[in-house]
Amino acid sequence: MNNEKEIINRCRKEDSNAQKEIFEKYSPIMMGVCMRYLKDKHVASDIMQEGFIVVFTKISQYKGLGSFEGWIKRIMINLSLRYLKIKAKTHFYDIDELDKYADLQANSGEQNIDFNDKKSVITNTEISQNDIFNAVAELPDGFRTVFNLYVMEGYKHKEIAKELGISINTSKTQLLRARKQLQDKLYLIAIKKQKQKNIKFYKEVI
Repeated sequence: MNNEKEIINRCRKEDSNAQKEIFEKYSPIMMGVCMRYLKDKHVASDIMQEGFIVVFTKISQYKGLGSFEGWIKRIMINLSLRYLKIKAKTHFYDIDELDKYADLQANSGEQNIDFNDKKSVITNTEISQNDIFNAVAELPDGFRTVFNLYVMEGYKHKEIAKELGISINTSKTQLLRARKQLQDKLYLIAIKKQKQKNIKFYKEVI
């Protein structure tokens, strides 16, 4: 893309070519942002496109403070959260409900596993970024949202609480639950990869 400031000024004048340049540069990045919050690729694509309509409609509000990419990203996150809270009616569990949810998980077959030295197993296994992305995507909506806001976007618990309309304690609890579930999922992935590696080695030996 040419000089960003020039492109932005042209966008303010509703120059369609400038809008196209911005979309082509940032749409892959913003699709990734939306996908972190919205599991459905089609929904994420719709939200991303809606986001760029907002970008081009409100571009005069960008005053050059902070990165332009960060400004666009904030719009995408806000629209994704709005979808989760309003359209999908995501429920951000309170503390008591989280405990009930944890009890249900503890009684499920997947959770009845001996997780001895999980971190060591995960660390010593080649787990791809795609594996991690998929594991995060499988987290319950509330957990995934708080995890992404805190870990990926760098929000503080106070900011998350305000953004989602929950308490700071609930934000902290959901993050802890999210990390626990993510570790369990990555452990299962690591064990599977280790087994596949051993099978491959065995076949090569014999």
